[in-house]
Amino acid sequence: MAEKLIYPYEIKNVTEEEDKVVKKYYKDYIRPFIRVGPHGYFSMAGFGDHAADIYNLEVRPDDIWVVSFSRSGTTWLQELAWLVANDLAYDGAESTSLTKRYAFIEYPTQASEIRKGEPSVNSHHRATFDDFRNLHTLTSPRFIKTHLPLSLLPPKLLDTAKVLYIARDPRDVAVSFHFMHKLFRYFDEGVTFEEFWELFKKDLLLHMPIFPHIEEAWAKRDHQNMMFLFYEEMQKNLRSVIDKVSKFLGKEYTLEQKEKLAEYLSFENMKKSSGFKFGKSDNKDNEVTFMRKGKSGNWINYFNTDKMKEEVDEYFEKHMKNSDLRFPEIN
Repeated sequence: MAEKLIYPYEIKNVTEEEDKVVKKYYKDYIRPFIRVGPHGYFSMAGFGDHAADIYNLEVRPDDIWVVSFSRSGTTWLQELAWLVANDLAYDGAESTSLTKRYAFIEYPTQASEIRKGEPSVNSHHRATFDDFRNLHTLTSPRFIKTHLPLSLLPPKLLDTAKVLYIARDPRDVAVSFHFMHKLFRYFDEGVTFEEFWELFKKDLLLHMPIFPHIEEAWAKRDHQNMMFLFYEEMQKNLRSVIDKVSKFLGKEYTLEQKEKLAEYLSFENMKKSSGFKFGKSDNKDNEVTFMRKGKSGNWINYFNTDKMKEEVDEYFEKHMKNSDLRFPEIN
């Protein structure tokens, strides 16, 4: 058994003022929220309890990891990667939920400290069946999902296993993340997007800050075991992404097979699937649902005051000015 690594990052509580603000929204938590590492990644205290356990997870050469900031197209990429790796086993995909096929490693660390239960949409949908606690018991090849940045994952991850990272324009993420907080009951139904944006820009939300999260993966985009993708890229040319992922995972498929896969993975088809059809209602106009709109650039409809428009422009420009990272535009 490999010697356990000492956790290299500082874990500290947010300031008392920040904790007071955050607990107006994340109401089911008792201990102070924390920041981790030099980027100050925000999390529940539960992550601090197990950060070293996750950092020391065994990584296997035949693992496939899907890594992302939340609400960046993770589910879409998970389904694509699993099908490509499993010889387009549509029957298996339809008979076994994605949450059973992938271990969501850090999920228990986000659990409510008051309700004593892990966040869930409802009793019929589990966010995961497996996590860091039993990952070592799963048979290979393992499929693993995480919203943690690369720096908080096992240090030998990229040199050992295949990693697919998907990034999305943070302005669109902000909108989708807002509705996710309601869907998973982290926040009350009445929390407005304006309130959520105040927390987002101050990095007072789970997994924040988003730009360092993305840039950590962007910096590793040329590593032989890294496939860096954009959500907008999948929207614009899904067939091209299927080609890339197939090559990355060492699989070859006919043109006809890839066309069928692209049709299967279309946003509308996935939204109709019983595996993703959960939320407040099946009303196509309801926002509090797992598969929402799948549109890029829709953020502009939510930053709808002069103040918010000015703030989001300043926020985006500030974080992009010293980076060569650029999000593809969708017309």
